Amino acid sequence: MPKPKGFAEEPQSFGNATDELRSVPHTRLKVDSAGRIVIPAEMRAAMMVAPGDTVTAEVVEGEFRIVSPAVALKRVQAFAKEFKARNPGVSVVDEFIAERREEARKELQEANEWRKAHGLPPLK
Repeated sequence: MPKPKGFAEEPQSFGNATDELRSVPHTRLKVDSAGRIVIPAEMRAAMMVAPGDTVTAEVVEGEFRIVSPAVALKRVQAFAKEFKARNPGVSVVDEFIAERREEARKELQEANEWRKAHGLPPLK
């Protein structure tokens, strides 16, 4: 049975986070009368996108940018890998859990202060 992926007690690798993203030189594309652009196969491969995939697009200072989920994931994985290399021994998960617990403690304290002011028993 294959090992399950996702949340687990054991740290998991970032897969192919070390694979470099590919680039394709500028190419002239034609916009048809309906505003559509056909993305050449070489560019789709570099973007890690296939027919039927959903992508995210934005215009930044007049530049149209399209990002596939696979490329976005690779960028996040590379960032996480770099962060981990620069901060050895730091567990981002443990820091996150500690922050959430502190927030929950403060919320409980505020709720109990409100309840006390209104004659209600405190929450545990």
